[in-house]
Amino acid sequence: ASLGQRAVQLARLAPENPWAALPQSGFATPGDAALDLWDARVVELSADSLRERALAMERAARETDARVRRTQMCQAQSYAGGVAFATSYGPVLESRDTFIALYVGALAEDDDGRQQGWYEGGTWRHLDDAEVPEVLGAEAARQAVRRLGPRRVETQRVPVIMHPDIAAHWIRQIAGAFSGDAARKKTSYLADRLGETIAAPGVSLVDDGRRARGVGSAPFDGEGIATQTTPLVDQGVCASFLYDDAASRRAGTRSTGNAVRDYDDTPSIGPHTLHLASGTAALEEMLDVERGFYYVDSGSFGYNPTTGDYAFQAAGFWVERGEIAFPVDEITVASNTLDMLRNIDAIGSDMRWRGSTCAPALRIKEMTVGA
Repeated sequence: ASLGQRAVQLARLAPENPWAALPQSGFATPGDAALDLWDARVVELSADSLRERALAMERAARETDARVRRTQMCQAQSYAGGVAFATSYGPVLESRDTFIALYVGALAEDDDGRQQGWYEGGTWRHLDDAEVPEVLGAEAARQAVRRLGPRRVETQRVPVIMHPDIAAHWIRQIAGAFSGDAARKKTSYLADRLGETIAAPGVSLVDDGRRARGVGSAPFDGEGIATQTTPLVDQGVCASFLYDDAASRRAGTRSTGNAVRDYDDTPSIGPHTLHLASGTAALEEMLDVERGFYYVDSGSFGYNPTTGDYAFQAAGFWVERGEIAFPVDEITVASNTLDMLRNIDAIGSDMRWRGSTCAPALRIKEMTVGA
């Protein structure tokens, strides 16, 4: 009773907002279990079992190459929990889910004591989907060693090949531009572009709240509305924006089931399981350029959500005549998101489902790269 009284008191003090109201339709069906988000084997994992997985990643990293003398981070984590949801207008909804997360960061050191790191890992709903700890540790070590002895390059415009992790990081940032509320307020560079071609013809970006075993999937959103599969970019065309209930009513449309929230927050608009559809190109094909940059790691933040301007500290490998020539560090990669989307000229086939945002490798035919 005291919780309800306090909520009413706070509501009376808040500024009047005619769009702030509880949804009255579009609710999920109680008991929806089709998404397969629960794994009893994850529930049964003991602390000792998780600890052994973390130690296995560390051992594999150190045993793969003598230049890997320690790990910067080694983590094994599991979760099992549930959500119950009820309002005055809709049904009582419940869901439960599990995940296991494995991450390892290897540090390689050269003869002069200079270090380079690499992180491997991911999050999965089911234990059977998780990658083998020893494989993750060994790969982290190999990639860290490859980055030893980096150089810098002079500023120039060249093709940029994005590693899948970098591509996923980029599309997670641009997801905010597909907020229907941001489009209405003209604070998104995609405002007024619905139905327009904004990307290369082969580019399709999807938010899938219904993907089976998806790390970001759920039967209902933070307002109890049923989640759905929403194509944001369909073969290069801006196909849809994301909405919660309030934003959809204000725009004269319906919610896409994209209200996200914690138990102590008000709803806001956000994606569920966001992914860029894979293509057919192998990495070797994508590296087949006269001169370019294979972008594998990023540093300081530099993305403007209003304009789409993109500029990040970066590290990776310089490419000459289709071959990796040498590692590169302490440079900047810059462009504008709309230019980047339009200039995607190759999409990899190497999609790895390792979290709530996934992408294959991408090649952007020209970006500014340099000191």
